[in-house]
Amino acid sequence: MPENSSMARFHTFAIALCASFAATSAFGQGASWPSADVIARADRYDPPKATALAAKLSLQPDMTGLWTQLAPKGVGTGPVFDPEHTYYSPLQPVAGESRFGPIPGTYLTNVPYNAEYKRRYEQYVDEAKAGKARDTFAACVPYGVPRMLGDSPVPFDIIQAPEVMIWYNDYGRTERRIFLDGREHPKSTDAEYAYSAGPSYSGHSVGHWEGNTLVVDTVDMIVANFDETSAPHSSQLHIVERLRLIDTNVMENRMTFTDPEAFERPWVVTRYYARANGSPNADSNGKIVHSYLNLNDRPCIPNVRIDENGFQVLLLPQEIEAEAAKARPTR
Repeated sequence: MPENSSMARFHTFAIALCASFAATSAFGQGASWPSADVIARADRYDPPKATALAAKLSLQPDMTGLWTQLAPKGVGTGPVFDPEHTYYSPLQPVAGESRFGPIPGTYLTNVPYNAEYKRRYEQYVDEAKAGKARDTFAACVPYGVPRMLGDSPVPFDIIQAPEVMIWYNDYGRTERRIFLDGREHPKSTDAEYAYSAGPSYSGHSVGHWEGNTLVVDTVDMIVANFDETSAPHSSQLHIVERLRLIDTNVMENRMTFTDPEAFERPWVVTRYYARANGSPNADSNGKIVHSYLNLNDRPCIPNVRIDENGFQVLLLPQEIEAEAAKARPTR
């Protein structure tokens, strides 16, 4: 980005930040203290119930719970964004060998990259085969969207309310909010865009119901990769999802990706998720499981850093301990 553009963006951010602080200060000074009468009758006050909210929520299909991404039988090791259309390296683990991510040399085969991005992706795959990893997750960078939609090796939670749906991936340290209150995406001309919105790991998602199908539109995602094969996308990525339950505990997500900088045409990927409906610790086998009920607010401790060329550099044990010490709360 040219220096002038960077400075202009910084100035926009600074103005929005000052405006936010001013608004916060004004709110604190202008708000009225509860009256003596309100305080005196606090014990007798009967607050309104969430009846209207409950009625709205009762009209939506129940997508709450803990969802695991599914892959067809016979695919290779390690999560990838589109397992149906992936070349898996023949160097797969032998029986009993543990492997977490995809084998280097694995790559997505049907991404409609233009010539420049195809060359870039092929370079990333070759670098991985040479032992040069670009994945930033081990450096504590959140998964974000779109990666959490198809690449997470662990389940994610859906928490549902009438006006918002939250997708929470504890492992990927990613929280996604899908606004269902009729709002639109923020525009770059909005006064506080640079501070309160703008590109983020999960982007900005708005949704609406078409019968039993939830249609979600997402923009403003930080430049990242679809999965650990380092399949890239640009800042212009736009996602439209059509989510629906096709069985009690099976959800379908038909995703259409457009990226005028990276793609020659739209890319359509369909993924399926299974809902956990019981566990060894559940009261009954039909109970929906919610992982978010188990609080995990521990800080992320990186075990790599990313160098100036975008590659992982392993941290020494003492460096990791130093990072852990910085993250420990002071008493």
